[in-house]
Amino acid sequence: MHILSREAELEFLAKVDAHLEKRLELERQHNDGWDLIAHDDLKKKLGISATTLNRWVKRGLRPYQSPFDKSKKIYYRKSDVYNFLTVD
Repeated sequence: MHILSREAELEFLAKVDAHLEKRLELERQHNDGWDLIAHDDLKKKLGISATTLNRWVKRGLRPYQSPFDKSKKIYYRKSDVYNFLTVD
């Protein structure tokens, strides 16, 4: 039993392909050998406010905190940010 028609299946696969191409291109453009970016650096780089970044976290962007007890610095994986931004 087929749930999707062949045309719908091809359209879906084309969208997946386009998403993966966008993500790969973003990684190629911004590959500096490191996958983590600090909270403040991410805000500056994208030109967004803390409110926007907090909203993104609530919608699924995962923050990472340093494993050292005294550090409260928040980081984000660049690959997570790319994935978050390229989802339609």
